[in-house]
Amino acid sequence: MYDVAVIGSGPGGYVAALRAALRGAKTCCIEEKLLGGVCLNVGCIPAKAMLYASGLFWMMRHSKEFGFSAKDPSLDGAAYMARNGKVVEGLRNGVAFLLKKRSVDVIKGRARLVSNNTIAVDVGDKQQTIKSKAIIVATGARPARPNFVAWNEPRVMTTDEATTAADLPKSVLVIGGGVIGCEFATIYSELGIRTTIVEMLDSLVANLDEDACRTIAENLRDRGVDIITGIRLQSVTADTAGVTATLDDGRTLEAEQLLAAVGRRPNVENLGLEEIGVQLEDGIIKVDDCCRTNIEDLYAVGDVAETRQYAHLASRMGIVAADNATGHKASDDRTVVPVGVHTHPEVACVGLSESQARHKHSDVHIAKFPYSASGMAQACGDTRGLVKIMADRQLGAILGAVVAGPHATDVIQEITVAMRNELTVDELAETIHPHPTFVEAVGETAEAWLGLPLHIIG
Repeated sequence: MYDVAVIGSGPGGYVAALRAALRGAKTCCIEEKLLGGVCLNVGCIPAKAMLYASGLFWMMRHSKEFGFSAKDPSLDGAAYMARNGKVVEGLRNGVAFLLKKRSVDVIKGRARLVSNNTIAVDVGDKQQTIKSKAIIVATGARPARPNFVAWNEPRVMTTDEATTAADLPKSVLVIGGGVIGCEFATIYSELGIRTTIVEMLDSLVANLDEDACRTIAENLRDRGVDIITGIRLQSVTADTAGVTATLDDGRTLEAEQLLAAVGRRPNVENLGLEEIGVQLEDGIIKVDDCCRTNIEDLYAVGDVAETRQYAHLASRMGIVAADNATGHKASDDRTVVPVGVHTHPEVACVGLSESQARHKHSDVHIAKFPYSASGMAQACGDTRGLVKIMADRQLGAILGAVVAGPHATDVIQEITVAMRNELTVDELAETIHPHPTFVEAVGETAEAWLGLPLHIIG
């Protein structure tokens, strides 16, 4: 009998298992495929490794202004992709090491819930029964596969295949202009690969703040990406020569390969959820602020229990679930969740967008500080972007923020901490920021919000 059994070993699952073990619980972690889940093996980690390397290549090709001469740098696609595998393998081994050192039993197999304290695990030809006082479901999500795409063709891929390919394509058609689609469009375009992105909504990353959307689109265009928005894809065919996509307006687009990045679907099927009465809502497991389901001693975390599919949110939920499963009260209303888009430059948001803030609050004051006025941005030769803060005019309570520019996903964290702890814009302005840094733009924006801008006019 285990104290805690975790189904899934992604950033929600393995973190939950480690936390439970640290709380003194006898813990197991059941994984059907590879330790680390999607994020580590075919998602966040290999994609960011690709982005870092593509950014280096782009800088090499555009280094003249820094006084360098790097004429016609060449790209070895096979070596470029092979590096991803080394990074992933090292981190996966790290997860295995941590689980072993914390005495977490790793069980390989496909899990299915039999009751709130019983799991059946298919291990090869055999079935193993696991008993546990508490169970945490962390089965994650998988790429959506729209039915208009010929999935039996090797020239059609999801991010699973894009991050594990042996080589790079010569041209790519990206279907879907969300976070994932924009990040991969950045990668391919920076490597000099002809890239087209098609999004059925009127803008890329339409769920983000308007300034964030605009920045991402502008910089993708600067890298030569052909962006088509506001139109649906009708069909896709593939042959030995490549793929051909037909749009609703009759236009056709051709590329060597197609990358479908049209969202992810939670892995809720064949888990025994319906059989034991677990409540689902809009296709995901319904949980409260403690990550509890409607079934006693059954918890769920990450993409299987949240519409916002972020690894960092899954990890936080894993900690909350593990604490509650081991008798330590914990909760998180999950209202302050930073979002990062690792395009170049990066874009990050937290809280409400500008339009959401104006819609929900009657007296919103907004301040912006452009990176062109940042000493650090000037020194680094990358002045695209801004910091924007939305706050209640009377109270100074921060409602949301956007950072677009170098290291945006790092810079946004200061505002995230401020929002989490209910600090005001005044308190941000009064905080000493190190100079020269990108993060001091947050202090500059806060001062501008107060009507006391030092390094900008207006």
